[in-house]
Amino acid sequence: MTNSILAAIKYPPLVTKKTAVVVSPLLSLMQDQVTSLKQKGVKSEYLGSTQTNSSASSDAEKDMFDVLYMTPEKAISLPSRMEYKELHLLRDLLVGVPFVALTATATERVREDISTSLVLCNPHVVVGSFDRHNLFYGVKSCNRSISFINELVKDVSKRSAVGESTIVYCTTIWETVQVHEALVTAGIKSGIYHGKMGSRAREESHRWFCHNEVRVMAATIAFGMGIDKPHVRCVIHYGCPKSLESYYQESGRCGRDAVKSVRDLSKETFLLLSCIKSCGGRWGLNLPIDVLRGSRAKKIVDNNYDKLQMHGRGKDYSPNWWKALGGLLIAHDYLKETVRDTFRFVSVSPKGVKFLSAADKIDGTPLVLQLTAGMIDLEEHGSSQHKEGGGSSLVPTLESEKFSEDESKLYQMLLNVRMELAQDIGTAPYAICGDQTIRNFAKMRPSTGARLANIDGVNQHFVSRFSGTFIQNITKLSKELNLPLDNSPLPPPLTINPAVENIAGVPKPVQNNLPGILGDAKLTAWELWQKQEFSFLKIAYFRRAVPIKEQTVIAYILDAAREGCELDWSRFCREVGLTPEIASGIRLAIAKVGSRDKMKPIKEELPENVTYDMIKTFLTIEGRGLSEQIFSNAPASSHASEASGNGNPADGVQTADACDANPSAKRGQTDGMVGSAEEPAMKLQKIEEHGVESSGITSATEESVLELVASRDGVLLDDVVEHFNGSKRESVVEILDSLESEFEIYKKNGKYMIM
Repeated sequence: MTNSILAAIKYPPLVTKKTAVVVSPLLSLMQDQVTSLKQKGVKSEYLGSTQTNSSASSDAEKDMFDVLYMTPEKAISLPSRMEYKELHLLRDLLVGVPFVALTATATERVREDISTSLVLCNPHVVVGSFDRHNLFYGVKSCNRSISFINELVKDVSKRSAVGESTIVYCTTIWETVQVHEALVTAGIKSGIYHGKMGSRAREESHRWFCHNEVRVMAATIAFGMGIDKPHVRCVIHYGCPKSLESYYQESGRCGRDAVKSVRDLSKETFLLLSCIKSCGGRWGLNLPIDVLRGSRAKKIVDNNYDKLQMHGRGKDYSPNWWKALGGLLIAHDYLKETVRDTFRFVSVSPKGVKFLSAADKIDGTPLVLQLTAGMIDLEEHGSSQHKEGGGSSLVPTLESEKFSEDESKLYQMLLNVRMELAQDIGTAPYAICGDQTIRNFAKMRPSTGARLANIDGVNQHFVSRFSGTFIQNITKLSKELNLPLDNSPLPPPLTINPAVENIAGVPKPVQNNLPGILGDAKLTAWELWQKQEFSFLKIAYFRRAVPIKEQTVIAYILDAAREGCELDWSRFCREVGLTPEIASGIRLAIAKVGSRDKMKPIKEELPENVTYDMIKTFLTIEGRGLSEQIFSNAPASSHASEASGNGNPADGVQTADACDANPSAKRGQTDGMVGSAEEPAMKLQKIEEHGVESSGITSATEESVLELVASRDGVLLDDVVEHFNGSKRESVVEILDSLESEFEIYKKNGKYMIM
């Protein structure tokens, strides 16, 4: 059963607060799913011949479950095994209840048969893609000799040694036994499964494999239905499947967690290696990636890199994806990293040169590598267009880093902790948490429940039930291995790169339908700020009887930047107040929190003078892959230090003369534009004129409402209205609705709470 089907089963009852009945003939699957759902805090149970809980039926009648599994014969009280043909009889009992038929694979003929059997009337049929991005298909000549079996065993042994799960499908029972014996002889702990085994023996093999007691299963096609194991890393067919549909079903049991996939990356590797070589190997990864993405930043144009053959050839992937590939190529010795003073340079290694020589064209030598979880996530949920906002997690970045030897030991130890927990409560290890979550624990080593709760893959149920055990073991094992807790290395001091003033960044092609994507308000705000150099305040009042807030203007402009609109980032940072020192603090806060998904925990780690606007700006810059262009990793200059010492961190921003870098700035303050010298007076004038704030009166803005909600453990609408006595109730409601739509806050039991 695929993850998408499980989601279709799980979410509707949680949203509607009504029970979902799931009819399935597979008892083992039902038991596994019920156990897994219970571990996630979802009230569930199954009704079938193996149910030993005598109160299950009566509890179901009392509507005590979110999800209720039952066999077809139980659903319609018939003893035969043709019950699926009779399930339409339930319609007379469940009047008005929607029916949905879910299957991982079904031909058109099977879909029609399902529709007829269930008497579905004009059903909405959804057929998902058969393309699994994280799977790599390979073919080897098979002669079924002893030498070939030995080769197969050797390959499986390598995977088993690093904890990867493998299924070997055989076409006959005799071959299944032969392969199983070869695996056992080689010292590989493996199971066997075929139709001539007794039901108890089959159930035992199934349980061993799903609970990670054995990592390898030699089986006929009888093994497969009911496997709910997300991290099967490899499926081997020792012989040809009986049909293409069978092949897809069986191979599809691999990599359901979308982690550690392998793929032929020869084309992408050729592009990146060629670009790095053409750039002379005297930069880090960022500049060659910018060249591949088609950037025309000043440094690229000055070095004529915009004229390279590779310029703009890599727009299909985001900067973060290319960086992850660069990390893979360094790990596999196709690139080498050299450190001089505080700078890192990346160049093509001898192994990489050999690859380029063999691949004199892009469609040359195949190069199969494992993709990181971050790369897969970027591909599945969109490239730069969708992932460059501020909401991406820190974890994919950490995932692309290699474990140290001690971290690898900690990872294996934590896997054992999870295994012991699973055995104690009688469930599968992955029902507690996924392998990726354990990787994140080993890398970040949280010391408190709050830090653990901010790691990807951890939900509230996990925190309440398992956090104590894991924190205790992480603390103890990290001490034994001499690893620091709360892994958050202090980044070097940041300075605004003086060579970067009007950075186009890593621009996506600006789309013709931007008004439809952004909306007129956001596009107008960006044009006024970028092209006409209006201030945030002036845009807030531009042609409006009632002004919008400056925070809203800033959010509009950042949205435009995420969609590929060019932005003068140096000026933007200056006007928002994002200094190098503050950027350093935000980066450190993110590392401490362990996630970028929620701004409130980040804000709580920072001084009060750091605003949400500064955090949003920093996250957008990071998401666009521009941080190293805007903030160079060079020590702050003496001028910056002096300015910082004088208590004015904004003076520490080093920029080139705006007139030199941005010709449009030479126009001066014409066309009624307000210059920086006039802005304070205008701001005071407007505040006084519109009564935004006076003695005893507080008006609502998006930022002030957000801060109020963040400061309390839930706040009622009436309390918000009472607090902001300078604003009308309708205005407060409108702001709350806006914050809710932007997922900054949410409403629960009548109270507004921070996300």
